[in-house]
This record gives sequence, C-alpha cells and structure tokens, in this order.
Amino acid sequence: MPVAFTQDPVYDQAFVVHSGAPLPYILMGTAIQWNEDYAVTVKHIPYLSGSVYQGQGDVQFFRHKANGVPLWRAYQPGEAVTAVGFNSVYMSVKGSGHALPAMVRLDSKEGNVMYGTHDGPTAKGMSGGPVFAADGKVVGITVAFLTSGDLTALKRPDLANQPRVSIFMPYAEINREWNRYLAQAAPVAAPATHLASR
Repeated sequence: MPVAFTQDPVYDQAFVVHSGAPLPYILMGTAIQWNEDYAVTVKHIPYLSGSVYQGQGDVQFFRHKANGVPLWRAYQPGEAVTAVGFNSVYMSVKGSGHALPAMVRLDSKEGNVMYGTHDGPTAKGMSGGPVFAADGKVVGITVAFLTSGDLTALKRPDLANQPRVSIFMPYAEINREWNRYLAQAAPVAAPATHLASR
C-alpha cells in the first residue's frame, strides 16, 4: 500500500483534479505541472476543465498556470522512483520502488504507446500523479497498476514473478504527445509556391 506523507517540497507539486460536467466531481485523480501554462494528467479523468488535448496514450494536457515547474527527464531501468498522488479520501500518498526494465503496451488502439513499469505501490486516485526519480526530477505519470492476475493475462514472463506492477507513462511518451498537440495547435504554414512567369 502507498504510505501517507505530510509535506515535502518536491512531492507537494502534485495536485488533485476532478471530472467536470456532466460528471462534476464524480471522478478524481492527480496532476503535475508540465510547463508554466499547462499541466498534465491521465485522460481517463473525463471532462476535465481546461483540457486542450488528449493523446493517443492515457494522457491529457490542460490549462493550469504556475510560477514554478518541475524538471522532467527520461527514467533509467533500475533507478529508485517514487509515485506521488492522492488516494480516494484526498490524503497525500506515495509509493516507492524501482523502475523495471519491462515496458508494456496496454491497448492496441493506442498505437505504439509504451508504458514504463515499477514495483512501487500505487492506489486509485494516484492516476496522473508524478513519478519522481531520486534526484527530484519527474520521469513520468502514474497510469494504472496491474495485479498478478492482470500480469498473467499479459503473458509476460519477464513480469511473472512480480506480485503487482505499477504502470506509468514515461517522459519520452508524454513529450511526444505534447509535440503532437503543438503541431495540431499551430500547424506549420506551407511554403509559398513561386510560379515561373513567361
């Protein structure tokens, strides 16, 4: 089980988000700032206020101003990580473990989106919350956890000895989705065509 914590200047960057109308406050999750104007969370929190883009994977960006933003980087298999978020009673919780070398594809409809795995505990409500490395940088956001039964169904021998695995979208995938949003929001203008005159 994830454990509660009171205050931490790094981990306190996570914040609660809720679904909006027509399901106001029915579903909750966690988010983290992406840059000074936008934050990021999972897209399985529907009708999120200020949402501007939902990616191929389980990720969405929404408008959220902040003065300071966390530093992001790619994770390294084997390094210590800590998932941070809020449980269903709005208590700040964290679960620590190590990044696993295995990557998983959760939904064939998502294309080639690959999720990272770690052996730290996570709980409902932590979805969208940051996964921190030991240096305080964010390496991804929590998406789900898989029980031993889920892992058996995946038929992944590299994960068979794990009692439970936490799934996160790594920085590289989040950044790819951000670049897709930018391309869609401000498409590059086609170069002017110069016709030769006679």
